[in-house]
Amino acid sequence: MSLSDFSKVTEWAVGVHLDRIKNNELILLKGHLILEVAIDSAIHTLDKKNTSKLKNLSFHRKLQILGCLQPHATPDLKKALGHLITLNILRNRLAHEFMFDGGTEDLGRWSEAVLVDFPGNSGDIIPI
Repeated sequence: MSLSDFSKVTEWAVGVHLDRIKNNELILLKGHLILEVAIDSAIHTLDKKNTSKLKNLSFHRKLQILGCLQPHATPDLKKALGHLITLNILRNRLAHEFMFDGGTEDLGRWSEAVLVDFPGNSGDIIPI
């Protein structure tokens, strides 16, 4: 699957699974899962030989691997990885802190930071 095709499939998946959801906690969890599938695909595209154990790795470890597979990463990829690390921290707080309220404000700040760094439309993709 080409990167363009994958982008279209991902955009469709996000639209189908997230557009109708109003609960921020569910958006965070489902969005995290959709991003993990995209990260797995990117790793597989860059390193077809060493992807058999991806399902056993944490989201954070997958981000580390993706960063290592791109030693000359573009500034946009570095920014994207930073945003994904921040999102993962929010998701982990939701999963492990009993009194975490879903992080509506934190998720909003994260979204605003992403939009500052990537102001394009939803059809734009970040080259890996």
